[in-house]
Amino acid sequence: MKKKWKLLVPDWCSLDELWQNTDPFCLWPVGNQPLLAHWMDRAVDEAIDDIEIFISDRPTAVRHYLNSGAYWSRKIKVTPISTDDKAPDDAIPLIGLPHDNTIDEPIASSADLLRHWLSLNQRWLEQIDLYKLRVETPLTERGWVGSQVRIHPSAKLVAPYWIQGKSDIGAFAEIGPFACIGANTIIDENASVRNSIVLPGTMVGRNTSLHQVAVEGGLLLDAKHGCRVPITDAFILSNLGQRICKTSISERLLAISLFVLASPIVALSHIDWTIIEAHDGSGGALELKTGENGCLLARRWHWLREVFKGRMRLIGILPRPLEWNINDDRELDQRLKEARPGVLSLSDLHNCHNAYEPNEWIHASYQALSGDKNIRKLIRGNFWKLAFMKA
Repeated sequence: MKKKWKLLVPDWCSLDELWQNTDPFCLWPVGNQPLLAHWMDRAVDEAIDDIEIFISDRPTAVRHYLNSGAYWSRKIKVTPISTDDKAPDDAIPLIGLPHDNTIDEPIASSADLLRHWLSLNQRWLEQIDLYKLRVETPLTERGWVGSQVRIHPSAKLVAPYWIQGKSDIGAFAEIGPFACIGANTIIDENASVRNSIVLPGTMVGRNTSLHQVAVEGGLLLDAKHGCRVPITDAFILSNLGQRICKTSISERLLAISLFVLASPIVALSHIDWTIIEAHDGSGGALELKTGENGCLLARRWHWLREVFKGRMRLIGILPRPLEWNINDDRELDQRLKEARPGVLSLSDLHNCHNAYEPNEWIHASYQALSGDKNIRKLIRGNFWKLAFMKA
């Protein structure tokens, strides 16, 4: 006889005022994978063949993640509901790990939600031997390290801890107890991480001490004080992904050269300038002058100075005004706002020269999410055609 599970994913979306994650809580990472994945693994262990998940908070994101259960070879149905009380009475609320599905205190605020998330990661570390870590290997008792992790001999590791692959632990750094370190992170010398989560692609600067916090790039989430703190000093916290996509010196020099060469064209053009405030891809805002007529390069002439300053790219998605949004896809909306804008884009090749044009977001999302080198090659090959394209 087939065994069936009914699960309820609580709607805690309104309480996520601190991290402001684009995913529902069940997809937040707990240890080596999202919370929901731990339940799916447990379903496999217990031979649960049929699973129905009731959810009101972004069911599309959950359905996309599960891919109808293909990864777990289980039949999984995601059923959208308007509110949590519409779920069946026998549905299991997914509030913790399957081995310990409990909650310390009611979730009534954003600080409570953050503390609960940190608590789940600590419980995962306490029970780490119950989980099948296929990539990581035990370095000490209750201490796991992924592949290609470099740890300085003077670093101090205090169990329990978990360090995902391709991370660097510097000299005299202290990791643990209860430290979850994501992939591609750097913990610099004399830094310490205790009772905290360092999400993938984050650098923790030297002499920085983290305790009861979660950090993602330059964002610090303090569970003790229940606050969100953007860190602007890259020597304390920074996003390694932004370093990879930062504007190169050669790109800056080319931008200032184009700025000078285009000056006569701009002077001879009758351009009506307007100012827009746009996302810079790193949580800040750009004040951009943009023209309403003339060739594309002249209309975006002022943008070249932002490339020279390192705040834009020559090739990237079109800048998104601060008030711009996609109402029906919060995740894509956020990703586009976090993509580095450029002077020329794939959208321009499709005659969409403004973020508000109906089809522009389609080309922008492909360019931002695919990272296809052929896109940059295509735009470079059509650079002069685009530069002198008329409005």
